[in-house]
Amino acid sequence: MSQQINLILPELRPRFDWLALPVIGVAALIGIMILVAVAQIQAQRVSQLSQEEASLNGQLLNLQQQVQVLGQAVSNRKSDPTLGPEIENARLGVEQRRQVLDFISRSDFGKGGGFAEMLQGFSRQTLDGVWLVGFGLATSGIEIRGRLIDPGLLPAYIRKLDGDKAFSGRRFAALEMKGVDPVADEAKDASSKPAAVGGRYTEFVLRSDAPPVQDKTP
Repeated sequence: MSQQINLILPELRPRFDWLALPVIGVAALIGIMILVAVAQIQAQRVSQLSQEEASLNGQLLNLQQQVQVLGQAVSNRKSDPTLGPEIENARLGVEQRRQVLDFISRSDFGKGGGFAEMLQGFSRQTLDGVWLVGFGLATSGIEIRGRLIDPGLLPAYIRKLDGDKAFSGRRFAALEMKGVDPVADEAKDASSKPAAVGGRYTEFVLRSDAPPVQDKTP
């Protein structure tokens, strides 16, 4: 009668070594690939911001040149009451564009929702019959002022803004709507002409709150 005996001890069986050189090499390769992908994405974003900054710098340089030309004109000519306001307006324009450039450079683009991205979002989300006449951007929220040919277009426009990635986490709501009839208003001041019908539009004001802060607690 034969009997088999296992001569291989459990301690002598081969084990998988997580610290072996091939395993470490594969893990390091995967980590490098992830870092390269992240670096490429950041490089594209930096390139886009650099182009925007170059455009603003070009406008700033153009205004500075205008200020210099006006300054030389003042020095070469006698006192002209019209030159003072022109120079002041040019300087004001330079200061405003410098503030815009500083404002954009201080914005948190890396976390999304940067002001340059918001402006791009407004340019993407257009709707026939809706046009903007002004807006304000701040970290506490966004205020939009515009006009509508048909008041019924406002809900559709709000949905388009809410769905844009530039306004992720923000929700727009109407604060004010007012119908305007410029032709009728003008006719009220002209006693010899009857009030005409047409040209009506609706002014609106939208505002969004700041996006909620994500909890980073593990």
